[in-house]
Order: sequence, then structure tokens, then C-alpha cells
Amino acid sequence: MADAPTITLDLANLTADKVGEHGLPAADVIALESRITAYRRQLATERAAGKHAYIGLADDEAMLESVLRVTQPRLGRFKHLVLLGIGGSSLGLKALVQALQADGAELHVVDNTDPTLFASVRNAVELKHSLFVPVSKSGGTIETVAALGYFAGELKKAGLALGDHMLAVTDPENGYLRAFADKHDIPTADIPPAVGGRFSVLSAAGLAPAALMNVDIAALLEGAARTAELCTNGNRADDWPAQLGMLAAQMYLQRGKTSMVVMPYSSRLESVSDWFVQLWDESLGKDGKGQAAIPAVGATDQHAQLQLFLEGPNDKLLLFMRLARHTPDIKLGEFEWDSFGAGYVQGKTLGEIFNAQHAGTAQACVERGRPNVTLSLPRLDAGTLGELLMGLEIATTYAGHALGVNPYDQPAVELGKKISRKMLGG
Repeated sequence: MADAPTITLDLANLTADKVGEHGLPAADVIALESRITAYRRQLATERAAGKHAYIGLADDEAMLESVLRVTQPRLGRFKHLVLLGIGGSSLGLKALVQALQADGAELHVVDNTDPTLFASVRNAVELKHSLFVPVSKSGGTIETVAALGYFAGELKKAGLALGDHMLAVTDPENGYLRAFADKHDIPTADIPPAVGGRFSVLSAAGLAPAALMNVDIAALLEGAARTAELCTNGNRADDWPAQLGMLAAQMYLQRGKTSMVVMPYSSRLESVSDWFVQLWDESLGKDGKGQAAIPAVGATDQHAQLQLFLEGPNDKLLLFMRLARHTPDIKLGEFEWDSFGAGYVQGKTLGEIFNAQHAGTAQACVERGRPNVTLSLPRLDAGTLGELLMGLEIATTYAGHALGVNPYDQPAVELGKKISRKMLGG
């Protein structure tokens, strides 16, 4: 049995009695529990039929063991870790590494076909001290194939064996990358075929390179299991992923909130916002529907985007994230604070100031009739991050259900790939 969840969602600033006509009646929030009950039943039926496979990753001990088996012998052996992947194959790792301040090898991410990026990474790494990790379930993503082809060529020119300097993360049986890895005796980690790319951060796609960066992937999955249990059997009043997904969709459908600002008050969560943008936008943007996720970070964007959020079009729902405890934290000592009109900060910690800035921004939104909700995390460790990532994925599934779209396909993206390939003569 998973431990009790630790993340909470504050919905107070979403209601009409706080933000007027742009909020929802309190009764709608209360009635959400019955909707959650109904969808939990549907979710269970669909999971039994093989859908929503990403939720099962939290309890997949065999996957965890296989990832540790292939990564542990390589820990500490390489100065550089070069991730070759794009979208769900790179954004999740960036989120994990930044949030947990991973300090393994020096990380380089090749997630674009921009030649400047290729050149800068090549100039930054020593091939004999580098491990290249191509991540692609199909192995046919052109950005990843281009990177693989280039860096494999560089390794060969240097007389280095691919099997000694690559670890492929791909489908267990099929695809171009699987065939390439088998041909060249490159060790592999498996991505479950039923798990889509943008939902794969808690599969080997995210866990294998994260483990190589000294991330505690077992703790990450333990946290994810807490959220999975909450959303399956937990108290509906505490089921923040279901609440977030359902209410965000309702704000879009009934209050015209066509965008959702994702604004963590933690620099360590900045890349989580970037990861969430793909998850939310690519999952929900279909059939003329969708709610655009806008990444922001507090307090930086109080001086960049907040003016628009407060006095621009009232078409946004704001999702804040805050940490109850910042580690490390720093106490401000003696200084000429009064000379700067800032005597009130002496003796305060930066964490206290940071959280006061969040509270002030949330209240300013209320006073401007801007609906907002806040996810509160007790701390930012591997377990809590696992809870958060699994919860945001489940919230996306709930939002897709409420909007009546399939959150797991991306037909427009595939169309663009086909056109690009034809333009190149493929």
C-alpha cells in the first residue's frame, strides 16, 4: 500500500464568490466528487482493456529492476551524458534533472536539428569520456535519427565502439532503433509499447538517463505510486489530479479560459512547466478544442508576463505551484535594508519572501477577477516529484475525457512530419 499523498490543491480562488463571473459556483466544485466517482469506474474499465498504461508504471518493479541493471554498471564511468531525443524523450529528463539538482555526468541534450546545437555539443564533449543515449520508441523520429547518425559517425571516426559509448532506450522488439542497437551490440532499456512519448517520463525513457544522472528513480516511482493510489481508491476530496483536469476543462468550456498559465514559485520546477506544455497542449489540442499551456516561473515572470495576466484578456486560468519548505534556504542578515526601503526583509528567509510573493500574486489575481488555483508541495525531493508528474499526467487524461478528445494521439504533428519528409525527397 502506497503512503499517503503529500500534495494538495487549493481551489478557493477558482470560485465565483472570489473572482466573480469568471469563477465557478461553489456548488460546481462540490458536485465534482460525483463526476470523479463516475470517471474512476470508467478509468478502471479502460485500464483493464490496456488503456492509460502509463499509470501502471509506478508499480512496475520489473521495469525498475531492468533499468537499474543496465544503468548501474555505467554510473561514474563517463564525464558526459549526451541525450539524443526530442519532445517526450527529452523534456521529462530535463524536468527530473533540474528539479532534483542531479549532479551526475555533465548533461547535454540534443533535441533539435539545428546545426549550431550539434556543433556546440560536439565541441563540448570528449568522445572517449561520453555516453550517448538515443531515446525513441519508434526510432524513426528524424531529429533523433539525425543526431544518432552524426554522433555514431563521430564515434566511429575516433575508433570507439558504439556498444561501449551508447545506451539505446527504445521499443523492446520493434523499430529502427531497436534493429540498430541489436546490429551493433548496443545495450538497451525498454519503453513499454503501450506508453506514449509525452507520458513516458516515468518509464525507461526518463528513468534510464535519470538514473545515469544519479536520480533516485526508486523514490520517484514510490511517489508516483502514491498519486496512482490516490486517483484509484483515495478520498475524492483529496484527488487533486482529477479536480485539476476536470475543472480546467470546465473553465475552458464554460468560462472561455482558452489558456492555462503554469507558474511554479521554484526555479527548480521551471523545466516541469516546459514538460507540462507538451503534455497538455499535444494531448488536448484536437477537433477545434484545446487549452494552451503557458509556461512561467515566479517570481521572475512577475516582472515579465504578470501585467498581461492581470490586465490583459481574461481568458486564462492560472496554476501556481509552491513549496512549503525550500532547501537550501537562506536567512537575510544585517545590511542597509532601510536605505532601500526594504527593512521588512531583515531576519526573513528567502523562502519566506518567495512564498509571500506567490501569495501576493494569487491575491492580486483575485482582485482583478482572475481565477487561479495553487498546488502545494511540502518539499521538492524525488518522491514528491514523482507524485507531481504522475498527477499532472492523470489530470491531462481527465481533461481529455471532459473535453471529449483522445489525449494519446497527435495527428496534426504526424501530418507535419510527412510533409517535411516529402520536401526532403523521402
